[in-house]
Amino acid sequence: MSQLLSAWPEGPALPTWLAVFVAVLLLSRRFLAGGGLPLPPGPWGLPLVGFLPFLGRDFNRTLQALARTYGPIYQIFLGSKRVVVISDPKLVRQAFSQAAFSGRPDTELTKLLQGYGIINSEGALWREQRAFLHRVFRDFVPRHGRPGSVALEQKMQVHIGEFLSSLGPFEGSSLHVRRSLARAVGNILGSFLMSVTYSTRDSKFEQLVALFEEGLRLLTLAVPVNFIPALRYVPGSNWAYRRIKRNRCLTADYFRRIADAHRSSYVEGTVRDIVDAYLVQLRRDKARGIQREDTFFEEQLVQVLMDIFTAGLETVTTTLEWAVLFLVRHPHVQRRLQEEMDAHLAHEDGRPASMADLPALPYAQATILEVLRRANVIALGNTHATTCDVELAGYLIPADTHVISNLWAIHMDADLWEDPEEFRPERFLVNGRVHKPDYFMPFSVGRRMCLGNQLTQTEVFLFLSNLLQRYTLELPEGEEPPSMDGQVAISHTPRPFRVKITPRNISAEQSCSDLG
Repeated sequence: MSQLLSAWPEGPALPTWLAVFVAVLLLSRRFLAGGGLPLPPGPWGLPLVGFLPFLGRDFNRTLQALARTYGPIYQIFLGSKRVVVISDPKLVRQAFSQAAFSGRPDTELTKLLQGYGIINSEGALWREQRAFLHRVFRDFVPRHGRPGSVALEQKMQVHIGEFLSSLGPFEGSSLHVRRSLARAVGNILGSFLMSVTYSTRDSKFEQLVALFEEGLRLLTLAVPVNFIPALRYVPGSNWAYRRIKRNRCLTADYFRRIADAHRSSYVEGTVRDIVDAYLVQLRRDKARGIQREDTFFEEQLVQVLMDIFTAGLETVTTTLEWAVLFLVRHPHVQRRLQEEMDAHLAHEDGRPASMADLPALPYAQATILEVLRRANVIALGNTHATTCDVELAGYLIPADTHVISNLWAIHMDADLWEDPEEFRPERFLVNGRVHKPDYFMPFSVGRRMCLGNQLTQTEVFLFLSNLLQRYTLELPEGEEPPSMDGQVAISHTPRPFRVKITPRNISAEQSCSDLG
């Protein structure tokens, strides 16, 4: 022991020795792992909390600013968790095409889901469920060039018609359009998933939306628990965590009752919706000698219904709300959309636009793409996790690293998009034809790309085309234009705004156009 103590530096040499020791420790941390590969660069944080206190409210912009300093791939620590942020579209595609990047983070909040569902499951269950749901979506969702489901598009048109009728009392005046949009979107999702629709002021729907909206607010408060688990026991975070758990149980009970009702009412050979598709698959598995636990059907199906309904309701409603905002702020875009549709449907006796019309409406297609780009509803995509040590762009990404694709930074990169802050549908048109560049990825890319991308685009097209056939959207007199800067939480939503809806007189508009 005395020999060890005698070898310890004394006096003034101690600070120098400590500095050398720390430097060697940091260098070894950066270079010794992974066969000499360096870890990504990144900013320092504070002990215990890491970079969490510096993210701010607009964390998408904070992460975008860090990319300018540290490059297209860098790391930060949030609490004790290593988080790698990718802001280059080529690197995002390279990473998310690999199985090593297809894991899901193991956090306090994901533990509430017990590994079920489609968003937070992984491994064999996730692969099986994604393949199954991909087939079901392909068969059900209308898409030009594919049979899809004519019945589903007809249901969409019915619910969109009900939405338009609900606007009647507000003609010539203004309203907050989000809640009306949410009900119509909820009816489309309810029909698609479980053959359930909601009437005006339906208490069940109101309760469901209230649970979802509170859940989104609480998640913002509870997210730090993912990175600092001890915060579960701090009063504010603890209350939010327990409330999220309670709300999830209430929501799960609602969807479980629907699944149970389908079991008792299922008619052999008939597939009404996603729940029936699950029942058919279970019977096929049983016929092949593959036995499923009742808990698999109940817990997995219930969480899948919750995943698709909540994610779809929030994403589609918010995308449509952004679309209305952009059109109010850019009336010349709205006029061009209406002129394109009027010209195409001039001799159709006022029928609503359908998916079959989409190829003949390139400006409408381009506008939807620009809405998706500029809105950046899922600004940071869904967080992935590495399942093993893996190399990317010359850096070591250790196992269990959280990986974020900063889709906001990609879609607002001035090196990729001219004047990215501007809303300009023409950027997606080349010689009058629609062109989507490889760096356009509003639904992410790779193995965990959003399953609902086509359903979202279908709904947005049908809503907007039918809405603009009947109404012109305007800024209410005396009000400032709605802000293009949204609020970032789980999704990027517009700040509340009102819109004036004015019925169109198409024949008068066409006469004025002819005179012009």
